Amino acid sequence: MPKFLKAVRLDDSDAELYKASAACDDDEWVCTGGFMVCNLAEGYRCNPRCYCDESFLSISRCARVTLAEVVNVTTADLEIFKDQLAQHLLFDWKAPDYETARAVAEEEIDYTAETAAAFPTEVWISVKRSPGDDGVIAEKYDQYERLMIGAHKL
Repeated sequence: MPKFLKAVRLDDSDAELYKASAACDDDEWVCTGGFMVCNLAEGYRCNPRCYCDESFLSISRCARVTLAEVVNVTTADLEIFKDQLAQHLLFDWKAPDYETARAVAEEEIDYTAETAAAFPTEVWISVKRSPGDDGVIAEKYDQYERLMIGAHKL
């Protein structure tokens, strides 16, 4: 069964942090977002800072989140996510055409599913990006046990 990522909001800190765009809602579907990162070797281009080097990106709007939960999904869900991200890229980010947007969406959704597959379900992950070799962005993921109170997520 494929895995994917959902936003985790423990408090309002993400709303304060992501003023350059917006903060994701709790349980919003998110992708790794590595394709929408500033040129980290040259510094940030957003003011206020976008924190693209340490956040995940909503698949349906211009919003970011610091923590994501790894969850099981279906193959059909992944196709829906590709369509949603392609529409977002086309209409909100002004991709040149649907074919280009869809190609980027397929690559990003597949990459996110690959990344999520490396973790057990129901854990939270964070990302830290830095300039890598040959202009490629290096990504490091950290894993955390999901906080629980009784049978409810904290």
